[in-house]
Amino acid sequence: MEKIQKIILLVVNVIIVCEGSLEDCKPKVAIIGGGIGGASAAHFISELFENFVDIELFEADKIGGRLATVTLQNNQYEAGGSIIHDRNQLMKRFSKLLGLEPRPNSGSELYGIWNGDEFIFQESNYEIITLVKLIYRYGTDPVYLHRYLDSILDDFDKIYKLHDDGHGFLNVTDFLAAMNPRFPEMLQVSIRDHLTNLGYSNRLIDELVQSTLVVNYGQETDVHSFVGCVSVTGAGSSLWSIKGGNKRVVEGLLNKHKHIRIRPHIVEKIKYNEQYDWADKISSDYPYTVTHKGENDGQANEYDIVIVTAPLTSDHRMLIEFQNFPNNENFIFSGNYQTTYATFIEGELNHTYFGGDSSIQGILSCNPEKTIVSSVGKLSSVEGEESSVWKIFTRNPLTPDIIGRMFSKIDEKTGPITYEWKAYPRYSVNDKPGSFKLHNALYHGNPIEWAASAMEMSAIGGRNVAILAYNDYVNRCKKLKDFRSKTRKLNSKIEL
Repeated sequence: MEKIQKIILLVVNVIIVCEGSLEDCKPKVAIIGGGIGGASAAHFISELFENFVDIELFEADKIGGRLATVTLQNNQYEAGGSIIHDRNQLMKRFSKLLGLEPRPNSGSELYGIWNGDEFIFQESNYEIITLVKLIYRYGTDPVYLHRYLDSILDDFDKIYKLHDDGHGFLNVTDFLAAMNPRFPEMLQVSIRDHLTNLGYSNRLIDELVQSTLVVNYGQETDVHSFVGCVSVTGAGSSLWSIKGGNKRVVEGLLNKHKHIRIRPHIVEKIKYNEQYDWADKISSDYPYTVTHKGENDGQANEYDIVIVTAPLTSDHRMLIEFQNFPNNENFIFSGNYQTTYATFIEGELNHTYFGGDSSIQGILSCNPEKTIVSSVGKLSSVEGEESSVWKIFTRNPLTPDIIGRMFSKIDEKTGPITYEWKAYPRYSVNDKPGSFKLHNALYHGNPIEWAASAMEMSAIGGRNVAILAYNDYVNRCKKLKDFRSKTRKLNSKIEL
């Protein structure tokens, strides 16, 4: 009885402390970018603050970002990020949380590697025959490469536990090193040199590895070895997507939290209030002012925390001005993104153009300078329905002449539809790893893309900056920190 009375007294004391004293500690957060990175940041910062937070998310285009769909004949098809690896834990968590149904790949499409003259490797309907053909052409290299990549994935999995425990990382180097001290070194050597040094053959590198890089990143084996390994892990693995479209994850995460306000505005400027006192949270003052513009008006609003989950390199069309910030390397966004063209055509492929094998419905190039196309694949709709729609990835726009030779029949009602994407970074061994923290409470999720670009990587980047923002803010706002301490002590006493 006495123990129960003490617990009740503790609860009452916590309520008294909480009432009227925490409201000025409620953070006001701006998130710039409505793709999977922004949605992940918004979701995790909501969870960390236990919804004691106000969030405004700015997206000038469609919610979903590079997770977009294209519509042909009333059916939707994935136009951007289309596949999820079975070991992508965040995407699996999100789909379960939101009650989304996975749409596995049908597995009926056969793939071939094309060099512009012939198919140098073709899958079989029978897995054992495919394995025999792999060993015949490449020896045991594919087996050992698979084991090596599995070991990399095992190390990468450590990031989920680290994030679960509340560890955020200030930069890409620290992020990678936390999983394996050798990972940062992989950014400094090409995938060609890396695999050569490990004893793999030139044939395997020039054909199997190269073809995955061409289709996944529109690039070749001069990319750094970390992204090269990520690319190869997606070949022949258990891959799936979200029924109804992968963008449903983004939409679901943002709709789940009612305190998130979506603003369809372009952010033009982030200004630092140099007079802001970082010693403690001051209710009447904010460190940052975000200037944004909608269709009819422009506004400027103040925030405690600003998170950017959009690329900031100079080759993007909507650049953000940073005003009054210290002139340091954190605000130098070097590098460029690879431009990729995704062309959608409903019709019949001219298989004689590729060598005459009509059983091959997925074509991967290992020599894009000669083949022109990076890949060609037959699609199912986002609902899983089979179709006669093909998606062609290229580095440059397809000409009508090439399209006419590649297809024996084209549905004139839809015609070719082409999307131009700044899809992923242009990778080099000379890339300098970026920072997730640009300023005291200004964060950037996208540097993670320079390690490797994928839906899961962007989601992890969003989570990482959410953890950084939460930890920094709780340390700044002493009232919130004290309240968290009191509630932790209360919980431990109740458990006793």
